[in-house]
Amino acid sequence: MRIGLLLTLVVLVLGSLNFARYDWTGLPINRAPMTATKEVSASCVEQIQPYTTNSGRVVAPVVVDEQQYMNLVEYYRGVPVEDLQLNCLYDPFTFRSGTSWVAHFLPVEEGLALGLTNTAFTLLGVWLVLFALRAQGFSARAVLAAGVVFAVSWNVLMFGTGILVDSSVVAAIALCWFLLAIRRPWFVWPVLFLGYPLKETVGIIVPVILVWAWTEHRDQRRSLGRAFAPAIAAAVAFVVGVAVWRQVLPASDAAWPVTPNIQNTVHNLTDVISLGAFVVGVGPFVVPAFLAYLREARRTGWIRAVVDPAVVGVVVALGICFWSGITVDVTPRLFWIGTPFAATLVARWFSEGRPEEWLARRSWLRPIST
Repeated sequence: MRIGLLLTLVVLVLGSLNFARYDWTGLPINRAPMTATKEVSASCVEQIQPYTTNSGRVVAPVVVDEQQYMNLVEYYRGVPVEDLQLNCLYDPFTFRSGTSWVAHFLPVEEGLALGLTNTAFTLLGVWLVLFALRAQGFSARAVLAAGVVFAVSWNVLMFGTGILVDSSVVAAIALCWFLLAIRRPWFVWPVLFLGYPLKETVGIIVPVILVWAWTEHRDQRRSLGRAFAPAIAAAVAFVVGVAVWRQVLPASDAAWPVTPNIQNTVHNLTDVISLGAFVVGVGPFVVPAFLAYLREARRTGWIRAVVDPAVVGVVVALGICFWSGITVDVTPRLFWIGTPFAATLVARWFSEGRPEEWLARRSWLRPIST
């Protein structure tokens, strides 16, 4: 409880620097051109430019994702499409409008509503990760160490309280990870079905739960049918959710292009600032997670060590980052969905050898451990 309260305070302090994109710090933490024009289709030429909320606040600079999500809040509030600030609504943003739907109930302007909603989801994600770590049997010190890596992160600073929609899908993934930690796999499928409108990357749970089922069969001596039944149900629920929700969510006027592009890839590979942000955002998770994997691989072999749900979650998240790098941009934000799994690997690393000894020598941690 004390760890959760401490990290809640940390998240609120960090999140205040970028809360709802209010520019009260003067820090250059929002990199984007002030204006840009992109022809999405013949009828949808988008002006990516400062966005004025219904309270008169100007959000600038702004990216197309933020424009779309704020616009969708207004859409759900009943503003006629012709009166919306943007020319068109785009796929995939319309299919990620669950957070905007939640935000539209709040009686404040659309940017602030998204900020409050994302803050709540970020805090929920932090607590669920902590609960998952405790359910997995880690010591209080290891939980604190992994929790700090999770909560005091670049993604929480930049996106945890902003106006994008990743906080909600991270919370949904953390909930699924907690359910697996307490061995309640049959509760995962409703989260996957309902979670698709938050963002399609909630589907990362499908390979994770399939590998979890295999480890249950292998390590807990469960029959294949008993181990895999909830995993198959989760996979089916996700596929059915995609089909159902795409008929329910707002119709898109055009599809924002997300395809491999050599020119874009070269630009991403030579963008030193973006690459630096990626290292800062991903490194604190991946380095100890990789070291924990190596330790396990020396004990059991590299193949058995790979067939681990936490490892698979991290690897799939890195694969999504690679796809983004050759299609859109390089950002640690996409790895955020892998951080609940990475937190488990980080806790494993802090639970043995020199990392454990280092934690044991920290006298200021003794009150938390008792």
